Amino acid sequence: MTDSSEPSTSRPPDRRSGARRAVVLVLAVSVVLIVGCLVSLAFLAVSRPEDGASLGERLDAVFGQTDGDVRERESAMSQAEQFVLRVHTYGPQLLDEKNAMPKYRELVTEVMTPKFAADFEEQAGLAEATVAQAGVARTADVFSYGTSTIDSDSASVLVAGSFTTSYPDPKAPEDSEKRIDTDAIPFRYEVSLKKIEGEWLVDSFQDLTGEPEQPAGGQPQEPQAPQGSVAP
Repeated sequence: MTDSSEPSTSRPPDRRSGARRAVVLVLAVSVVLIVGCLVSLAFLAVSRPEDGASLGERLDAVFGQTDGDVRERESAMSQAEQFVLRVHTYGPQLLDEKNAMPKYRELVTEVMTPKFAADFEEQAGLAEATVAQAGVARTADVFSYGTSTIDSDSASVLVAGSFTTSYPDPKAPEDSEKRIDTDAIPFRYEVSLKKIEGEWLVDSFQDLTGEPEQPAGGQPQEPQAPQGSVAP
């Protein structure tokens, strides 16, 4: 006669093992789907009847990025960078006999729309006055830039960098080469461009940096231009 009080030696089903098998199955199905999608996209890129298009161009077309798109983005970003560098680069070396900076005006207006160039011409005299009267000079560095939005005839580019202002050393007025540099002031601009006759031109910009803080010692910083203004 068997004693029914003896413990049973049978093992309950291993639930963890079943869960692992389910996870492995899901991963395997996912991998198969991903590989299938990639193979389909590659087939479309190779088989598309693009006249004269290379394999790379066909792949770009399938993934929504053509060489033309890339060139347009690079052109818009380059023009925005040039605008920032040119508008923040001037000094006594650009002054003519009338204490004006015609080369500075020319370089900046080259990358502007006619409308924005007209506004700049009205404000450029402020930069010329600071250079002629105080010997002020300015240089700029661009750290990074990238397109925010872009379509067939308009674009918005974010540009980050800093500019440094210098002035003659008052302790050595006879030495025009001896200058004092201020601390670099960071900026972050949103530059708006329009495409006119196939060329990207700056139509406006907005300063995203915010209001400058007062430095230690109570000395005010150099006044900042209002948003959209190109005056120093």
